Amino acid sequence: MNNAAMDLVARALDRSISDVPTNGTIETVPGWDSLGHVKVLLLLEAELGRLLMPAEIATIRSVSDIDRILGAAVSR
Repeated sequence: MNNAAMDLVARALDRSISDVPTNGTIETVPGWDSLGHVKVLLLLEAELGRLLMPAEIATIRSVSDIDRILGAAVSR
């Protein structure tokens, strides 16, 4: 697991990285509610330098989902 995904979620939710486990999900990370999800998506778009596609947004529910998207961006 890349710490970049955990760091992104922590920054978006104004939390410590220790509050974001590697297996964290929208259901388990403190503050990752509907508003928190929007913050996570906006910060992810800023990090990627592009808008997320609707199909991508629909798949983002965990730290590992964010890691996958960040990893795909690096391999491009």
